[in-house]
Amino acid sequence: MARLNVIDALKQNVHMITHIFKLIWSRKGQNSLLILEIFFAFLILFAVLTFVVYNYQRYRSPLGFETENRWVVYLDIPLDADSAQIVETKRQLKQVLGQFPEILHLSYSSHITPFSNSNSVTANDHSGFSLQTWMYEADEDFAETMGLKLAAGHWPDKADYEGKYDPVVVNQLLIDTYFKDSSMVGKVLTINGEIKIVGVVDHFKYWGEFSKENPLTFFPLRETHTQSPALNISLAPGTTADFEETLNQAILNVANDWDFVVESLENRRVRKSRETWIPVIALLAICGFLLVNIGMGLFGVLIYNVNRRRAEIGLRMAMGADEGRIIRQFMFELFVLTGLGLIPGMFFAIQVPILHIFDIDLSVYVYAGLGAIFIIFAMVTLCTVYPGRQASRIQPAIALHEE
Repeated sequence: MARLNVIDALKQNVHMITHIFKLIWSRKGQNSLLILEIFFAFLILFAVLTFVVYNYQRYRSPLGFETENRWVVYLDIPLDADSAQIVETKRQLKQVLGQFPEILHLSYSSHITPFSNSNSVTANDHSGFSLQTWMYEADEDFAETMGLKLAAGHWPDKADYEGKYDPVVVNQLLIDTYFKDSSMVGKVLTINGEIKIVGVVDHFKYWGEFSKENPLTFFPLRETHTQSPALNISLAPGTTADFEETLNQAILNVANDWDFVVESLENRRVRKSRETWIPVIALLAICGFLLVNIGMGLFGVLIYNVNRRRAEIGLRMAMGADEGRIIRQFMFELFVLTGLGLIPGMFFAIQVPILHIFDIDLSVYVYAGLGAIFIIFAMVTLCTVYPGRQASRIQPAIALHEE
């Protein structure tokens, strides 16, 4: 008996599915518009979610340095300034500013600073393979000033500067990219001359939170460096913005013929992040508006179909169809239409990673595609609930009498 009940249920389901496909085909003109809407909605949603997931994955990667209570002084040294005087003025600046209790650490670096959109890249094949690295120049106090975390080795000090090779620190990504599963601390390489790796930092995404991290090498910035440098300052917690006026006056007293600008590193981080956050929010808002409009269209079509098919629904209920079956029929019908719109959409979406149009990890496309499919099916399900319940509440006798 149980086996017969299962067979009867299967027959009923097959009959319902066949009936639904016949209904879809009979209204192919109207349904084609719905399929087209879902097709374009998926492609737009896939593109937007790809952009969102791509930036979110970058955002999750640590910045690698601190921005709270960090200021940067951009020094503009006159081109005709005496080199010996430049070195002496830089030394005096560190000495004078270091006496303020509000200042914890001071460090010089080159004009390439966090969030400045500046970079310097070098590449060579002296090691038997092509090695490309971004370059960042900083002195012996940089790691302490910026709060860098070392994964191995140490940050070079003045004793390292006196060695045969220039001491450098690389990021972990450089090790993982070119020397995977190798301990490179203490090894000598050729990068802009012979260098010795003395330390490895975890991360250093100085272009911003949403930037791609690249293989990076910190080169030593010696006291004799005379190009316009940046002075990085680590402040004591609780230091107010009013201290900037005191700092400006102190710098003027030491380097009165130098132009300079003082900026908060945290403010620069926020401004840089907005360049990504604003487009992300705008695109999500546009997608939300698009989905709401499509949802309202689906909702209206379903309500219209319920009113047109009252006799059909009444007849099915008179033949024993319960409320759940009527709701499932409408949901399945709309799911089929949704699937017909998604299949060509997924076909075109798959071409993007296959053709390597963008340098993006495959996981980004997978998450974006699954997210787009889930959102569209969730929207379709929500649009089906009320019309399906309305259809299931039709009284068979009244519906057949009206017909």
